[in-house]
Order: sequence, then structure tokens, then C-alpha cells
Amino acid sequence: RRLVLSELPCDWEALSLRTMCPYGRCVSPHLTRVSPDGNEPAERCRHGVNYGFYAMLYPVRTLPQLRQRLAKAVWDPWRPHCLDIDVALASISEEVPYYAVPGVQHPGFLSTGHKASSRGQINMAWLDDPEADKEAPAVPLTDAVHGLVKQVKDMLHPSS
Repeated sequence: RRLVLSELPCDWEALSLRTMCPYGRCVSPHLTRVSPDGNEPAERCRHGVNYGFYAMLYPVRTLPQLRQRLAKAVWDPWRPHCLDIDVALASISEEVPYYAVPGVQHPGFLSTGHKASSRGQINMAWLDDPEADKEAPAVPLTDAVHGLVKQVKDMLHPSS
């Protein structure tokens, strides 16, 4: 409550209570004003910073407009990296006042209980071990994802 009442600027439209790989400008002891990562190309949705949608707050009065802007970014067929909603929101943070609590703060406001990321499991399923196709993946994969994982695995561990 204190964070929202005493640290959060009044223009806010989105607040992440925990973001990983924070990128932006410090605005208070616990908050950053999220910025798109100018080091990454726009066509890749400025992918690489402000990961995680662990716990988000939105003011009800601006939520319909935010949903419209976010949907436009997420469903842009020319920027498939924007399908990750956390990445998409960070990419439009120049037009949306988006603030975040960096996940590196200790103790922070939110803990994930040190659980692994399902997205991380999907991204890395079967890639590390060339013999892993004998076992089931860590998470269920669709046929399309399984095909992509196999292609990447074959690139990393080519048959002799």
C-alpha cells in the first residue's frame, strides 16, 4: 500500500511488483520507470529486458485504453517477439507509463518461491542433452513446438 500511495507517480498505468532484467530510470527507492531497450531492434520488440508478469497492478480507469494499445503490440504480425506480453508492454513503455519493482531488490515485494519458469523450461526443453529425445520433455510440447525444438537441437548437436 505504501508503495502505491507514496512512491508511485500519479501518471501510472501499469505496475509490476517484480521484473527481471529491469531496464529504465530509477524514480523512487523501489521503482523504475520502464523504458524500451534501445539496444534491441524494434522489429524484435526491444526483447531482452523487464521480464515477468508475476504480479501486475493497473488503475481501472485506464485499463481499457491499455488493453487496446497492448493488443496492438502483441498481435503485430511483423513483430512475433511481442507475443510475450511482458516484452510487449515494455516495448510500448514510451507511450504507457509503466513502472516496476526490480527483481534484484532484497527482500523485494514479491517472491516466486524459487520455482522455475515454465517459459524457460519450454525454451530449453531437450536442447542441452543430445540423448534427451529418449526421454519425455520437462513440459508437454505441441507438435509444432516439438518440431522447432528438434530443428534447434539438430543444429546444436549435428549427427556425424
